[in-house]
Amino acid sequence: MSLEYSPIVLDSINHDNFPKVELFVRLDGKYTLYKPEQTKLTIHNIERLRENGTEFVYINSKDSEEVQEHVEKRLDDSRAASLLSQYSKNLICSQMIIKAVDDVFKKPNQPAVFEKCRAILRKAEFRFEDRDELIALFAKLENNFDKYLINHSTQTTILALFMGERLFSAGRDDLVSVGTGAMVHDIGMLSVSSDITDKVDVLSENEYYRVKLHPKYGIDLLNSAGVTDRIVHDITLGHHERYDGSGYPRGLDGFEIPRYAMLVSICDIYCALTMNRPYKSASTPAEALRTMKSERKLFDPDTLAGFLGIMEDTALPETMEEVKEAPAAARSIDMAEIRELKKQMRSPNADRNKLVKIHSIVTDNINSTYGEERAALTELRTELKNLLKSLFSETGGSNGKG
Repeated sequence: MSLEYSPIVLDSINHDNFPKVELFVRLDGKYTLYKPEQTKLTIHNIERLRENGTEFVYINSKDSEEVQEHVEKRLDDSRAASLLSQYSKNLICSQMIIKAVDDVFKKPNQPAVFEKCRAILRKAEFRFEDRDELIALFAKLENNFDKYLINHSTQTTILALFMGERLFSAGRDDLVSVGTGAMVHDIGMLSVSSDITDKVDVLSENEYYRVKLHPKYGIDLLNSAGVTDRIVHDITLGHHERYDGSGYPRGLDGFEIPRYAMLVSICDIYCALTMNRPYKSASTPAEALRTMKSERKLFDPDTLAGFLGIMEDTALPETMEEVKEAPAAARSIDMAEIRELKKQMRSPNADRNKLVKIHSIVTDNINSTYGEERAALTELRTELKNLLKSLFSETGGSNGKG
């Protein structure tokens, strides 16, 4: 029987009191023993791993409880925390949430695992300079934590915390409740047969009916564990409700849908679209936002506008007021628009002013475009720069001769 391995953020480890467990590194997809159980971890081991660009090491999953306790103490140590970059803190907090979500899905009838979620959220502190840092963190998590439902719930949680603070100026207590609700929003899927949840083909009508009951199953599990937080219940029961009344399980519409349930539903959909699943490849962030805009009738207009205002711009506003007051954000550009820009640029009638205008359009929108479109825009910008440089050079030469 092969062992199951759990990734650990290297910066979450304190070599002085790291538990006596086996430590592994992953090379070419294979796990190689780095430190035997009884061998003490040293600062030189840590530094050597860092020099090699290692961000994650691995432990046997049987040791995860002991190591998680070590990680939490590491983050609680103010001196140690002051030495960590915010990037490392974001990774460590993500790791702690992943472990807490995993525990909830393994032991959904135990009240202690839900209280653990709240305890983790009270000490978790995420900070992002811009939207790109948030997207990069999600990519890092998907590349290193391979359980889809756990990873998805974690990304939804981080995004909901981030948006709850900026769009609604939510206080710490509300954020803990929103985060807990996001962590457990899909817990009802435990009551849906694995034959359905693991299916890669289109679900039958009966199978889809069973899936649509998972919010109600989730409430049953929360009640059995003694979880009574209203916001957690609202999110668990309402994260598939839609603004136009087409959602489930109750078919609520408009302002009948609790605002935090609507917020988590938006975060839930974005994270689902941008993650790889057995039956569907991930969309790029730009593609996901385009999809959500095309289905804007499903969402509260103000909440969606605030979400898009942040996720389409690299500069992160601090409050919803800044989102509303900000000038129109740059947008993602699709391949058809890029081809049209290229056609205009290569037209014999394109003068210098036209090329400058095209260059401005490309520059303004390149940071909000992803995937092959961004690569095409980058190539187009380089071609434009060379063309403009040539034109300005010719103009300067001509003036010099006069």
